[in-house]
Amino acid sequence: MLFAVDIGNTNIVAAVFDGDTVAAQWRIATDSRRTGDEYTSILLTLCRESGIQADKIDKGIVSSVVPALIGPFVVVCQHLCKRNPYIVTSALAYTDMLPVRLEKNSPHTEIGTDLLCNAAGAWKFFGGGPFIAVDFGTALTLTAVDSEGIIQGVTISPGLGTAIHALATDTAQLPFVALEAPASVLGFNTTTAIQAGVVLGYKGLVEFLVARMKAELEKLTGDKACSVHVVATGGLNSVLKPLTDAFTVVDKDLTVRGLKYISDCVQQE
Repeated sequence: MLFAVDIGNTNIVAAVFDGDTVAAQWRIATDSRRTGDEYTSILLTLCRESGIQADKIDKGIVSSVVPALIGPFVVVCQHLCKRNPYIVTSALAYTDMLPVRLEKNSPHTEIGTDLLCNAAGAWKFFGGGPFIAVDFGTALTLTAVDSEGIIQGVTISPGLGTAIHALATDTAQLPFVALEAPASVLGFNTTTAIQAGVVLGYKGLVEFLVARMKAELEKLTGDKACSVHVVATGGLNSVLKPLTDAFTVVDKDLTVRGLKYISDCVQQE
């Protein structure tokens, strides 16, 4: 069995794969103060509660946008898998090991490992390219990939939760509010005004960026805008899913499924 971990700024998503099936998946708050032993204890408990035999896990793969937690999760994998995990790095995007990649002659191009996992997963599970992978996490990211598997570009914005948190913590009178769509863009109190600005505002942001990316992909690569599918993922995708038809498909497990696919591609023994 494979232990796959996507370490994000807010949450850590850990999954155990039995073949191609997700046998169990958990979401843990990211805390860079925790040690590898502490995370091991947490995950062993979760395995027991989920009926997973930890001694059957024999390999691991880790993607992290929090460098301080790579070491602790190497320790976790040493406990669970009895071996070091494969660590996904952005350098992988310059190899021929994956069907999605960065142009080798563009040395100043870079991509986060979570976005590489999204791109790999979207290519594998949703019919190749061209596509845009939209990830609703701490940051809102859109990753554009053409029909040849070339990663053409990325946009990064504050995530919905990040925007709400910034308003509540950096102002004197604005409160935390639920991420729900109001009935109107005309907010009639502080709560609905923030919901209108953030939730409905982000609907417009996503739809604009998707449309602009499709147009620029067509101009740059010749891939018709109408052929570009849009795959949404991330913990907060459900906020906008009912409000827009911009998404072709929603897959909340895209990143960890992309990790599993990367593990297959790099042929961990």
